[in-house]
Amino acid sequence: MKACIVFAQEGTDSFCHAILSRVKQSLDKQHISYELRDLYQMHFQPVFTAEDMHRVEQGTMSEDIASEQTIITDADLLVMIYPVWWWSAPAILKGYIDRIFTNGFAFRYAENGPVGLLQNKQAIVITTTRESAETMSANGYDAVVKKQIVDGTLQMIGYDVTYQNFAAVPYVEDAARQDMLHEVEKIMSSIRQPVGV
Repeated sequence: MKACIVFAQEGTDSFCHAILSRVKQSLDKQHISYELRDLYQMHFQPVFTAEDMHRVEQGTMSEDIASEQTIITDADLLVMIYPVWWWSAPAILKGYIDRIFTNGFAFRYAENGPVGLLQNKQAIVITTTRESAETMSANGYDAVVKKQIVDGTLQMIGYDVTYQNFAAVPYVEDAARQDMLHEVEKIMSSIRQPVGV
């Protein structure tokens, strides 16, 4: 089994980095190989340029897109970790999705709408917010965040998605953050081996 981790948080010492560390530890413990795509460390170019668009329309693509698509294709599991900004993903991750999950690779259009092409794959999406779970629920922002990445993107293109947001991260006690990291371990322990493995 192979995994791809797409990580979108700058720096080295955020709570997202602590989550990343637990995810890697869990994959190592389960003997699951993985590719880490740390978008800030990679200086990933997130703009889906006009040239990119023309190449996709012609059935070709730039080398960096082709390389990422190979990693995604080879991975049975996709793990995305990022902080929520403006009730969405950071621009660098949005750009990764725009450039890598292209028409003809991640989905195709059929008579009744888009059809996902990345079937029989699992995804785990872990986000963090400053806002409390109560505030997010009261304003409907929790549904907005989930709709964008889980329903409108990953499930649409074929993934079976597990989603977890950790709320009010800067304001809770360290013990609560440790409980969150234990929850990460539980989520990672629920990974299913692909059929035939």
